[in-house]
Formats: sequence, structure tokens, C-alpha cells
Amino acid sequence: MNTSDNTLSVRPSRVQNGLVTGMLGAGALTTLAAVLLIAGAFTANPNAGETGQPAGVLGAVALFLGGTLLAVGALGRSILRARQR
Repeated sequence: MNTSDNTLSVRPSRVQNGLVTGMLGAGALTTLAAVLLIAGAFTANPNAGETGQPAGVLGAVALFLGGTLLAVGALGRSILRARQR
């Protein structure tokens, strides 16, 4: 009995591939923006009345969001690759 006749071939669509690629791209851009915000928070001049707290907090939140997007995108990509086998 040939199992290839009995199995359903499921290929990921362009929409699924685009969604995973978009998720990875959004995560990478968010993480990059977070690193820039955190770096900007460290360059604040407290003698001039500047505080780096808003940029640092926003950078930390963006870092967690970007990391989550990257993790979900990587998980989605691994699932799609497993489906192609």
C-alpha cells in the first residue's frame, strides 16, 4: 500500500509565509528601536534636567514586545518548515 496516495499534502500558503516573515520583520524592527531607546536613555544629561526614564521604560517595553514577536515568528517558521516535509 502506497502511503503517498493516502496522505493529504498540506503546503503553507503565501499568506502564511508572508505572515511569518512579517512577524519576524516587525520583531526585528521593534527590537532595534528598543535598543536605540535604551541607548538614548543612558545618554541623558541629568545636569541639564534631562531624565532617561521615559525612554528607558519605553525601550524595555518595546524590547519585550520585539522579543515576543521574534519568538512567535521563529516558532511559526519552524512549524511551516515541518509541514513542508
